[in-house]
Amino acid sequence: MDEPDPTTYVIAATRAPFPQHGIGADAPAAASTARAPERTHAWLHVVSGHAPEVIARGAFELAARFLARRHRVLIVDAGPRLHLHRRFARESRWGVVECLTGTLPVLGLVQDTGRLGLYLLAYGTPTRVTQWPQLGRLLDEAKQCFSRVVLAFETDAPEEIGAALAGRHLEGWWAGDAPGDRRRERLVGRIGVPLEALAADTLPRATLDQMDQRLWALAADHAIREALKAMDERDAPVVTAAPPARPPASDEPPGFAAPRVAAAPPAPAPAEPATMGCDPRVRERLRFLLWMRRLGSEGADAPRPVPVRRSAREPVGAGDRT
Repeated sequence: MDEPDPTTYVIAATRAPFPQHGIGADAPAAASTARAPERTHAWLHVVSGHAPEVIARGAFELAARFLARRHRVLIVDAGPRLHLHRRFARESRWGVVECLTGTLPVLGLVQDTGRLGLYLLAYGTPTRVTQWPQLGRLLDEAKQCFSRVVLAFETDAPEEIGAALAGRHLEGWWAGDAPGDRRRERLVGRIGVPLEALAADTLPRATLDQMDQRLWALAADHAIREALKAMDERDAPVVTAAPPARPPASDEPPGFAAPRVAAAPPAPAPAEPATMGCDPRVRERLRFLLWMRRLGSEGADAPRPVPVRRSAREPVGAGDRT
């Protein structure tokens, strides 16, 4: 039996696997963007579009792509009319506005979305004047805890947002198919960030259920691609190392081995004289013993008296008489 073509599995993985939620099993997923957001090394991704619904779908699409690569994602709602908190059934009492004023930290206002690795920073309570120049500080705080940050704003975003984004490693995306939209051109000229096209029709609606389906499809596609890559690496031909080069031929007959001269061992380095310490009492005792030994040697060299031999019959003291 012929082996199946592995490309058919890749095509099948790009189809939505759950038809009961409005996405048919035979409906192919939308073509991927020319530049995949998940393959870039930028930690900050800004997204906008011609309508709040399209912007929300673009933010969900970016989040699904990053979650499929096991990133920790934070969605920042920087538009007063986006209302992204409603799509997660969360509160909007505190959020970006309060962080920009410096009254509350970012981590204190981040909300859990109910999905592993995905968090939301709502817009907050609208004010007459928003401190957009402090957006850079907000992003720096978020970067310490999240590997990917999705910043969503509308087409009428102020120029202060572009000034806060200057000099940062980021990617810009325009959700929806509107290549000739003048609002996109005006927004790019205002914030100074080029916006590439991002397919927003991959999600019919910006809901958590639709994002879950998109996430599972992306994760399955990524797993199949990794499996095919591992199979290609396993079936790749093994490159063997070249044999070692033979030594040049010599004029000596075969079997002749030149005598080896053993190298003389290196001369040991002269040891430095060791300096030893001594207790004064021990030194005095050694001097005393040396003096006693000297006295003993001098006494041994002195002439000794010769003893007088006496006969056994001669009484003691007889020789002393005069």
